[in-house]
Amino acid sequence: MKIKTLLIFIGIILLLAAGGAYWYFFLQNPAPSLTDTGSNSQSTGFTPFGRPSTGTTQTPTGNTSATSTPAPVVAKPIPTLRLLSSTPIGGYGASTTASTTIVRWVDRGRGNVYEAHENSLDITTLSNTVLPRMYTSVWNKNLTAFIGSLLQDGKEAPSTVRASLVPQAQASTSSITPYALKGSALPDNIIGYADSPKMDKVFMLMDLGGYAGGYVASVDGSGMKQIFTTPLTQLNVDWPSDNVIALTTKGSADEGGFLYFVDPKTGSWTKVLGPLPGLSAKVSRDAKYAVISAAGDSNNVLTSIYNIQKKTGIDAAIRTIADKCVWGNFYKNLVYCGVPSQQISGVYPDDWYKGTISFTDKIWQVNADTGEVHLISTIVDQSDRIIDSFNFGLDPKDNYLFFMNKNDLSFWSLDLVKGQ
Repeated sequence: MKIKTLLIFIGIILLLAAGGAYWYFFLQNPAPSLTDTGSNSQSTGFTPFGRPSTGTTQTPTGNTSATSTPAPVVAKPIPTLRLLSSTPIGGYGASTTASTTIVRWVDRGRGNVYEAHENSLDITTLSNTVLPRMYTSVWNKNLTAFIGSLLQDGKEAPSTVRASLVPQAQASTSSITPYALKGSALPDNIIGYADSPKMDKVFMLMDLGGYAGGYVASVDGSGMKQIFTTPLTQLNVDWPSDNVIALTTKGSADEGGFLYFVDPKTGSWTKVLGPLPGLSAKVSRDAKYAVISAAGDSNNVLTSIYNIQKKTGIDAAIRTIADKCVWGNFYKNLVYCGVPSQQISGVYPDDWYKGTISFTDKIWQVNADTGEVHLISTIVDQSDRIIDSFNFGLDPKDNYLFFMNKNDLSFWSLDLVKGQ
């Protein structure tokens, strides 16, 4: 009986304690509201249910989590096919460091210099120096200087200039760019030029009045040396290998074209190919191969891989103009070409040069050693426009393919690592 009385007493005590706790916590101190009281309320450093501690009002909707946190900022991915410039450009150069690939180019309209990195979508304006109507340029290895051609009013032939990016002191205004372009004019009679594989020298072909002269100089224009003269003036020039300057007669279906090699030290000539009607040629970086195109029967174009040492050719299994191709810098046996999705009847290469025909391209890779052909990209499916690709280039490690669109002179890059 005593035990039963004791248990009843303890139960009464517990009920009184629970009632007191309920009165204290729920009647005397009501739960905090989800609506901010404004700037007059004191901040305690505690924000109930993730509500911001500012003076704003937040109305919860849906399932509100008591531990919600701000969404993490996710970097926008770099597209495999990237539009670098929607406006026409006047040449470009690419370089690869230990950590990134950088490309710089000149705006064709004003001459501004821009820069892009592989790991960022940002486009940086490096120089606002006005250098208008620049339509082509070749750059040095460090992308700090270039030689370019300008179309000037009142002149039929383009003018050639040498320009360097010179750092300038930053003023208080953000309109000051990191660099200014400083340079000087080169001789007016330059009709073609190409930089060396190491990008430390330049070859220049000059019109000497009825004949042409070939000159080699440093990129800054110093140490100029004449290495040959020739009666040929209509030549495309390239410097694919240290010991080889490649000269190709400008192609026409009505003329037999030739490819020559010139020793940059001695100026001696060697005929490699020709005559072939409508010849266009691009030579590999080790001068072992050339991708060549020529006018074929039935108004089409024929494309081959020519082994220069063996003097034999194989069908490239693609049909395109060699001017729409580029050889690898690192993988010297690989060539990348813009290839029309459908063949168009025409006089090759004349109609394409004149712009009377245009292509919708895919990017193909050909292995000159094995003859294997791989489709790299159907670029029309990755872009918002029809691309007739030309003016191809690669970074030193062959990670990125750069090219322009002949239709609007826009500038693009294709990530070859992602693309494969």
